[in-house]
Amino acid sequence: MIRLFYSEWGVKMMPFQNFKEPVIMYNNTRKPSSSDNEEITLDNLAKGQSAVVKRLITEDSKNLQKLLAMGILPGRIVRVVQRYPVYIVEIDRTQAAMDKELAQKIVLKEGKG
Repeated sequence: MIRLFYSEWGVKMMPFQNFKEPVIMYNNTRKPSSSDNEEITLDNLAKGQSAVVKRLITEDSKNLQKLLAMGILPGRIVRVVQRYPVYIVEIDRTQAAMDKELAQKIVLKEGKG
């Protein structure tokens, strides 16, 4: 079936089909597991664990500059090397140190490593 689309420039013909059942655009048969959606902050990771950076929570531009200078960006994989007295994380082949307040501003997606 073809329907007419009226606009201020005139009548245009645009094809639309009426479907009696929904059209599946992608296969979404896999149900998300609880680990797919778990978010934790860096200070909750144990020594030796790694995870993917999901987002950074900060309104202070200085903290954001520190994190970006360390290479901590969304999508990067970080691994905790040490937790006490300061957090030492490994990003690629670089190690960076930070305090607990800065580690709490890094939201991670669990499931890597």
